[in-house]
Amino acid sequence: MRKLVIALLPILVLAGCAPANSEPEGPLGYDVISQNLSEICDVYSGGDAVDQIELSGDFGVAPEVTFPTPLVGTGVETKVFIEGDGGKIVGNQRVAMHFTGFNAATGEQFQGSEFGTETTIIQDLVQGSTPDFCHALTGVSVGSRVAVLLDPQSAHGGAGVEGLAVGPNDGIIFVFDIVTAYLPTATGDQVAAKSGFPTVILAPSGQPGIQIPATEAPVEFMKAETILGKGEPIAIGDTVVLQYSGWTWDGEQFDSSWERGAPASFTVASEGLIEGFVRALDGATVGSQVIAVIPPELGYGDTAQGAIPAGSTLIFVIDILGKQ
Repeated sequence: MRKLVIALLPILVLAGCAPANSEPEGPLGYDVISQNLSEICDVYSGGDAVDQIELSGDFGVAPEVTFPTPLVGTGVETKVFIEGDGGKIVGNQRVAMHFTGFNAATGEQFQGSEFGTETTIIQDLVQGSTPDFCHALTGVSVGSRVAVLLDPQSAHGGAGVEGLAVGPNDGIIFVFDIVTAYLPTATGDQVAAKSGFPTVILAPSGQPGIQIPATEAPVEFMKAETILGKGEPIAIGDTVVLQYSGWTWDGEQFDSSWERGAPASFTVASEGLIEGFVRALDGATVGSQVIAVIPPELGYGDTAQGAIPAGSTLIFVIDILGKQ
């Protein structure tokens, strides 16, 4: 996957006769799991200006886009042209999609992805970001095609984007095909804490903290689910989307995707990850939160690694958000 690089940022069916309300058997996908999620960002809103955009073409095929120029909207306006059924976006999450972008004042196309291929781009929908794609897409279902109209302030803070020939008074139009969405946090059944493990304490955002027992560090690898997800199991070789935080046994946090404001993607393999992290993920299910205690020989051993002293026992709390 390629990440959506937009210089607008400072430099942009269930078959059969199952009883009502029954849960499908087997691993669940985002379409089902997302039914239990609440919106984090404000749900998208329409507008008179975005209603003037016309699209033709099927989902997954590069669209024909027409609109009057200059087209001037207010704030962030969204219109759904093709309604998907893959579960609603709730915000503060990663999505994979195809897109094309236009200058709303001139009608010129300035960017686009490779529609009709599996080479989707990714975008992290972060609450309060500019452009506010989180608001633009929250409430939109996976499998949908939408047009989003951003006024100049919402698109680029009124500064324009010289490299894209977007002036200070020019709005921006994007057409998005939403291919996949990943969970914002671990989602599933709470599991009772196990003896000997650090206690996981969650902030309202879902970011974990820990309380470490006043004992010597365990000498064996330990792993437990604190939230048991109902999605697909993870296998060696899978590429996964995660939120995670890591600490040494003495309580020093040394890494956190939460602190960076976006999830991380890893291939579950010993070639790129420490062995203890691979063991923590192997067999766990999408939607789960896993805590792992990793002894030095399955971590960084006797070699210091940045802020991690040599010989450290590591603790990771990992939210498994999806498989790419």
